[in-house]
Amino acid sequence: MLAALLCAALCTLSQDPAVLLVRVLDVSDARMGGDAILVTDSAAGRARHVLIDASDRGRTVVARLAAFRVDTLALVILSHPHADHYGGLSAVLRRFPVRRFVYGGTPRTAVSYRALLHQIDSLRIPVVTADTGVRRLTLVTRRDTVELALLAPPRHCRTLAPAEGGDEVNNCSVGVRLTRGDFTMLFPGDAEQQELGWWMATAPGLLRADVLKAGHHGSDNSTSADVLDVVQPRAVIISANGRQHPFADVLALLDARGIPTYCTADAGTVTVRVPRGRQWTITTQRQGTCHARTTAH
Repeated sequence: MLAALLCAALCTLSQDPAVLLVRVLDVSDARMGGDAILVTDSAAGRARHVLIDASDRGRTVVARLAAFRVDTLALVILSHPHADHYGGLSAVLRRFPVRRFVYGGTPRTAVSYRALLHQIDSLRIPVVTADTGVRRLTLVTRRDTVELALLAPPRHCRTLAPAEGGDEVNNCSVGVRLTRGDFTMLFPGDAEQQELGWWMATAPGLLRADVLKAGHHGSDNSTSADVLDVVQPRAVIISANGRQHPFADVLALLDARGIPTYCTADAGTVTVRVPRGRQWTITTQRQGTCHARTTAH
């Protein structure tokens, strides 16, 4: 248990310390789209912030974080080394102090990725390599605890050929399961069926979640009937660039099951609000109904 992980980032309580906010940021103006998720343990003011991925457009993510009054990031988690997830991190690291960095340790030869790791080393940011088992990180508040369970990639990712790419790297994602009281949310990165199947076999209890941030931007190689049977989400959020994702068959599957679905390309930033002792809610930046960008795999 890395309970002391975020102690250095403790700040004064905000105006509404009873609220946890999870914002799936709208990065649809980015070249590839990608993911960028901001977790904040209170509604406003100086608070503890965790960033999961930073899309491939650093200026966009920096502007979003500044708008939400972020001054320090207690933790940055990189799901996997694809540029639409790590490309914006360099700008984020230049703008905001970061207390700790988490990644899966998957080797890659991409020049931009190696430069990012060098930047982290130069800034002397402590690194946690989530490459085995399940690690649990705890955000400590005065009355509440927010736990992040990190699901490591499969063992073969540690020895993946550095020049490997595509689906192999997707299937080396670090999964994150957030828990606050009775609320749970799952962030599987770009994990596809291979890795999701491995998690279902090794840590099935950690996949159950109230809200699912759909894997691989709403592609059908990630969201399937089997996955939904295990996760049993009551809502799904899709972070997509609006050019290629989400897939029509995924939206049809979610619609057939009556699962409310929110897409950043259509609704902008999607916010999950989790108050203490009350029902969680989802709001969107603008009105917009998810519609498919790809009709066939």
